[in-house]
Amino acid sequence: MKRLTTMFAVAIALAASPSWAREIRVPEATQSIQVAVDQAVPGDVISVGPGWWNEAIDLKGKAITLKSRAGAKTTILDGTGLSNSVLRCVTAETEKTIIDGFTITHGSGHEDLYGSSSAVGGGLLILGASPTIRNCVFQKNDVNYNGGAVYLARGAAGRFDSCTFLDNAAEKGGGVYSVQSKPVFTKCRFKTNDGRYSGGAMYNADGSLSVFEGCHFERNRAGYYGGGIYEYAGTSTLKGCIFDRNRATYKGGGVYNGYRGKSAVTNCKFLTIYDDVSGGDAPTSTAIAPNGACLLDDGACLFVSRQSCEDASGAYQGDGKTCADVASKTAARSSDLNSDGRVDDRDAMMLLLLWR
Repeated sequence: MKRLTTMFAVAIALAASPSWAREIRVPEATQSIQVAVDQAVPGDVISVGPGWWNEAIDLKGKAITLKSRAGAKTTILDGTGLSNSVLRCVTAETEKTIIDGFTITHGSGHEDLYGSSSAVGGGLLILGASPTIRNCVFQKNDVNYNGGAVYLARGAAGRFDSCTFLDNAAEKGGGVYSVQSKPVFTKCRFKTNDGRYSGGAMYNADGSLSVFEGCHFERNRAGYYGGGIYEYAGTSTLKGCIFDRNRATYKGGGVYNGYRGKSAVTNCKFLTIYDDVSGGDAPTSTAIAPNGACLLDDGACLFVSRQSCEDASGAYQGDGKTCADVASKTAARSSDLNSDGRVDDRDAMMLLLLWR
């Protein structure tokens, strides 16, 4: 009897093993990703070939892996004309629901929550779920309310690993909007996202506890506050992150702590004078990266950060080096593009705008 019991236990263990997981190939097995999701059972892998997929996909609470075979560059999930989020996790998905290796684009957001005039979550909607998202690019998603690329609410706890948020836009949270949720972002890049009101890359609201580790915030912008991150009664923990040329019309180009907002910053770099952290209990450990002389090809010299110099294809002369140390005063004066008597990051920004 003991032998039979042991054999039965082994059989159960094998049946639950990932080695038994089925692969559903798209488009070979089915032309639709949503049909593949509908057919899948826990543990299955939906393997999507390269191509352009115009679908609004609901993961339906299933512990499955949705994975591209060729990566995000050639596997595109496109929400054009669908009036919905490109992907939805709204049925208590856990970390065992995995989305891996897609470009997610042109989502206009989910309209059922607040109506068509207040769509949210252009690329991905997460409500009360905690999926894992890896190696994805959220690009050019634009909603008329909140969460251009991603909207998290109702205790969501999604994890984003090595994802890129590029050129997304919304009223609040051009990249991501989180309310009463706990998202984690590891080695993610937020670039040129737009918060028409506030929170260019991220709007963290109403008790949200967001974590950013090793993330890069570049050229995100906000119409009012928080070019990178806006905190509204939320708290963000930032470790080893880089802020580079993020802008807000008023305050907090890097981070703005609004009403009861907090940000815990550790070992982060703020590369320009625009990447300020302000409002509330703004941390004191946000020293801006040092500037130095930067020689351009035409002989002009700018006193800017290393990053700004490299962006202008200049030769950085070292931290603390002045233009007087490495170039003539005439060359330095000729680089004062805004005529304020100084040659600094503001002149570099004007130069970059002229080159666009």
